[in-house]
Amino acid sequence: MKALKNPVALATLLVLQACSSQPPQSGAETPTSPPASLDKPETIQPQTFMLRGKVIIGHESQYIMPCGSDKQYWLQLSPQQIQRAIKLGNEPYQTMYGEVIGHLNPPGIDGFSADFDANFVVEQVNFLTTENPNRCSQPQKPTRVFGNEPSWSASFEANTLKFQQMGKTTEMLSIQSSQLQPRQRTYRLDDGELRMTENLCSDTMSDALYGWKATLKHDENTYQGCGMAANVDATLGWANTYVATSTQSQGFEVQMTLNPDHSATTKYSYSNGQDPLVERGFWQQLSPSQVQVVMTHHQQQRLMSERLFTREGNQLKATKEKVGSMVYPIADGGLVLYPATVRDAGVQQPAAKRADQPIGSADVPSSADFDSKVDAAVRNYFFIHQTDPSNNQYRWLTYDLNGDGNEELLVQLDWCGSGGCTLLVFESHEKEWRFNSRITLVRSPMMLGQQTSHGWRDLIFDVSGGGATPAKHVMQYTGVSYPLNPSMAPTATPEQISGVRLFSDGISPVREGVRL
Repeated sequence: MKALKNPVALATLLVLQACSSQPPQSGAETPTSPPASLDKPETIQPQTFMLRGKVIIGHESQYIMPCGSDKQYWLQLSPQQIQRAIKLGNEPYQTMYGEVIGHLNPPGIDGFSADFDANFVVEQVNFLTTENPNRCSQPQKPTRVFGNEPSWSASFEANTLKFQQMGKTTEMLSIQSSQLQPRQRTYRLDDGELRMTENLCSDTMSDALYGWKATLKHDENTYQGCGMAANVDATLGWANTYVATSTQSQGFEVQMTLNPDHSATTKYSYSNGQDPLVERGFWQQLSPSQVQVVMTHHQQQRLMSERLFTREGNQLKATKEKVGSMVYPIADGGLVLYPATVRDAGVQQPAAKRADQPIGSADVPSSADFDSKVDAAVRNYFFIHQTDPSNNQYRWLTYDLNGDGNEELLVQLDWCGSGGCTLLVFESHEKEWRFNSRITLVRSPMMLGQQTSHGWRDLIFDVSGGGATPAKHVMQYTGVSYPLNPSMAPTATPEQISGVRLFSDGISPVREGVRL
């Protein structure tokens, strides 16, 4: 089997036990990866990660469909892995449940893998079974070892090993120290040791294949068996939707989504009515502070492009892009993205997509009074877009758009044309306002809708000027943000419009506003 590209994430999987506390460790330390650069391909070393899902392995087709996804990745397996996996099945191309550790590569130009968005290079099989392939709904499990003849098992709880034998009392074995290396783990016990060695292992009692051989020495007895690493993807902290909006007059929005199945999409939306451009590909972690995003298709056509994003606070920044074999600098100092979704304990909490939430009537005027918290939010928007805020003016108001009891901040900038001005929406998050949406061609006043989308109130805008047919258009929240251009949104029906008017005073920020 070829060497691991980067063993850091694999090490994380193995030490992730039932509890957070760990026994003293010795031996190999977690290596620190040097910053990767597109100019130096040898520095780009993806960390391995765990991928779970339904697996098909045959002589001419081998792929995995990750849990909770409709994506398929070609599995690049060693001849030994293919041979052992095929032996598990009772029929050709039998569906299995699998857990594999490895990294992603671009698909081949031709051959069986060419139709996939990516190849998953399998460094290690953690678990593969034909028994009940529908295991994606099962909870994640920590590292564990087990064997037969006699039947025994062991799992980790804090700094102890929970050892069980059939028909005997459970024993809690204290772990004195551990030596963790990429291909071998040794845990020293009071009267023996547990050693896990990377090697394909078969259980005599089931149609399954495991990634580790286990030897437990305890109480002058030796127990042989197999083992599995914790089936957790330690790199999923990157999974989110990230947004960047141009501050130039022509206006465009970049939205990059890194999905939990490691697929990625980048969408470029334009305010001039041009159809959006969509790219798709994959992502993977290079280090805790750097992620690789590779696009393999542009508008359904094969085109290879690559960006390396570095985490700076809660922002991602890429300064270069590789298209084909050429590396180009990204204009204006680079592309800065920031998260556009709120997560609770690492899990996104989506609201219902559409709901009727009727409201009455009210006029909410805007303000030109200085407020330090409002001003800080607006200035931060300019800062993350690397734009000088000097001599810009704005008017603002607050209103609870998502029904969480906290008011959002709506800011109208003096970036105005014949079709209207630019509106910024800041979401209330942890007692601060965080940028959420940018909407162009906004005319005051704007109305609230009688319905919600993903828990957020619909926004109704008057669209006219710039050649547009006068009409009211409804902007529905996408689950990430409001769309960019009202003129591209559906026409609103009278039943969709409430009597709540925002910016009801109709005063333009060009005429009067807070000056930055």
